[in-house]
Amino acid sequence: MRRTSCLAALCLGAVLGLAGVAARAEDTTTGDAQPAAPVRLANDIREAVIRVPVSVENHLGRKLDADLIVTTFRPPGPGPFPLVVISHGRPPQEAKRAAMPRQRLEAAARFFVRKGFAVAVPTRIGYGELAAVGDPEASVKCDAPRYASAAEAAAAELSAVVRHLQSTADIDAKRVVLIGQSLGGFATMATTGERLPGVVAAIDFAGGHGGNPDTRAGEPCRPDELRRRFADFGRRAAADGLPVPTLWVFTENDRFFAPQHQRRWAEAYREAGGLVQTREMPAFGEDGHQLFARGNDLWQPIVDAFLKPLGFPVPGALPAPVGGTAVTDEVQGLPASRLATGYRKFLAAQEPRAFATNGSRWGYAYGDDAQSRALALCDQFTDGEERCRLYAVNRTVVWSKP
Repeated sequence: MRRTSCLAALCLGAVLGLAGVAARAEDTTTGDAQPAAPVRLANDIREAVIRVPVSVENHLGRKLDADLIVTTFRPPGPGPFPLVVISHGRPPQEAKRAAMPRQRLEAAARFFVRKGFAVAVPTRIGYGELAAVGDPEASVKCDAPRYASAAEAAAAELSAVVRHLQSTADIDAKRVVLIGQSLGGFATMATTGERLPGVVAAIDFAGGHGGNPDTRAGEPCRPDELRRRFADFGRRAAADGLPVPTLWVFTENDRFFAPQHQRRWAEAYREAGGLVQTREMPAFGEDGHQLFARGNDLWQPIVDAFLKPLGFPVPGALPAPVGGTAVTDEVQGLPASRLATGYRKFLAAQEPRAFATNGSRWGYAYGDDAQSRALALCDQFTDGEERCRLYAVNRTVVWSKP
């Protein structure tokens, strides 16, 4: 299984797989089981890595220069594609920030590729191999946090990525969406204040700064100062009289930023002139801050609904299949006998679950985003072959001949 990179503040010390659940793919042409985390790009969604030069300042005014590591994904075809830039969060621990791998956020990227977007996922300065450059997003002191300098640096980096990709031939420079989780959400809203040409919407998943679930559960450093920062973002976003629509998604059991704070921050952005829709979700697992990574089946329809009236009608969420026949433990109906081993593993998995194949190769997954992950696991071995399709979902066989 290809593993996603950690969503920073969301991860609570663990690198999450795609929803953290078991899944497997196998190259049944040779009969060899594939390793759990193959080191290869997701060719089925045209994954690539580019570098984008940027210069920012830290809280002391020191200049930091670096080439951002940007993972990109694209749909098939020549484009031009609308662009979405997805921004990761921030672990409270310095060691975990330094250990972060290249950010991919594959589950979210696949959702947007299905909607027809090109996707960019920057790894910002202060994380992974760029941690050695410096930490321009540091809040420094809890009683006197430097949120303004953190916002300026993050917004400068995201703006550089947007402008770089807007200059490429296959990107529709007039249709850009920004989305971020945790500090990435904070950075996303800060970037709306830059009033970048072409940005038409922004989505904030549990955005904020200065949170630590282990020492101050739900209570970030100086939430009043964060309120002032969000108000400033909203004021700047509305400065030309044409603020972009924003969606703020958060849960009632967020252990980084309690919902009452996130409501106040959204209100401050709105009162300053920004356009705001909020979606407060029920408690999610033990920490609702993990919704973006582990609750794809919940948030993807919400984002589809938000973006549809903005000119993005193609759904990215995979609907539950309609029709089909009941799943049995018989393997005679499979497109090929070589799929039997994988199919039996699917049958033993808990629901929600999905099994995908192209007749030669297979992948299965269970848990959140099972359909998308089963297809992805199967498709990673189909270079130059027929793409995989769903064979069975939960208790229903949905396979039909092409």
